[in-house]
Amino acid sequence: MSADLDAARLERAFRLVAEQTAGGRATYAALAVARADALVRSESFQTGRRLEAPRRSAIASITKPITATAVLQLVEEGRLVLSEPVATYLPGFEPAPPPGADGPIEPVTLWHVLTHTAGLADANDEFFLTGSPTPAAMVERLGRDALRFRPGSAYAYCSDSYYLLSEIVTRVSGRAYGDFLETRIFEPLGMTATTFDPADDGPSALRLEGTIGPPGLPYDVLLGGFVSLQMPGGGLWSTAGDIVRFGRAMLPGGPADRARILGRPFVDLMTRHHTEGILEIGTGRSPTYALGWSRPGLGRGSPASPAAFGHSGATGSILIVDPSWDLVVVYLRNEWSAPMTTAEEAVAAVYAAIA
Repeated sequence: MSADLDAARLERAFRLVAEQTAGGRATYAALAVARADALVRSESFQTGRRLEAPRRSAIASITKPITATAVLQLVEEGRLVLSEPVATYLPGFEPAPPPGADGPIEPVTLWHVLTHTAGLADANDEFFLTGSPTPAAMVERLGRDALRFRPGSAYAYCSDSYYLLSEIVTRVSGRAYGDFLETRIFEPLGMTATTFDPADDGPSALRLEGTIGPPGLPYDVLLGGFVSLQMPGGGLWSTAGDIVRFGRAMLPGGPADRARILGRPFVDLMTRHHTEGILEIGTGRSPTYALGWSRPGLGRGSPASPAAFGHSGATGSILIVDPSWDLVVVYLRNEWSAPMTTAEEAVAAVYAAIA
């Protein structure tokens, strides 16, 4: 079903985002709405003023479904198998068993990593204060530290685990992870503003606001480390216009100018609910997660349909792709640890425009 959007109600959604930045609830926010066959509208605002040109902002964990797409491209080509142990592709990956484990445990697979059921853990602040971490150091730590639980037995969100995926993409494809994203996803979709380095040619980047990293680090040191790590689970910078292009690529149908980056069977595989029957460590809740994507319409209070998939980011940003309504919604902020309230308000306002 294609969403028929009421113009007046959609105008209210964009006015809401402008008011968020005018009222101090966000210093910057961008909203983009699209169908498979066309961009409907994309605007960005700063302190209540509509910007003439988009700005780059950190999209945080919206990076994850982009990395997951790169992995599924290699699965589609028969070069990766999701049920295969990570150690098959990264020899030497031998994390210690979880505390109290008795007997052999199931090996960590790509499926476990993509569903956050591997038992891997993010590094603490002390790890980042011992030197200048690199992607290689992150991979080495993940392959050594003890698991939190038996793979597949529970859910615990872990961004650092995506370093395993980026390293696997590099080794299997023979291209550096960033180059693979550029040639296989960004260039085909026309995502010219998307990058791990906000200083690259293109739209000017906003200063990253909020609380991130060990306290007391100067901003230039913090940003330099952020850029050098090329975090495959949260390090990309982009614009709402670029991210909506990525979202459109996940919808069936569409115009001739939208490249096929992944076949429908593999989009379906990547975006179906994979964590049913598994509980989250610490909360006991049932996560609604796919492979690198969340399933907002299966959760609490989202107007997204049960078929929808998407991802939020620690910068207060969100991407939703809803096949039931042929709809893509992107809301970007640029404040690390920002609450999701303003994003959820904007998403609800867009869905309210569906006639």
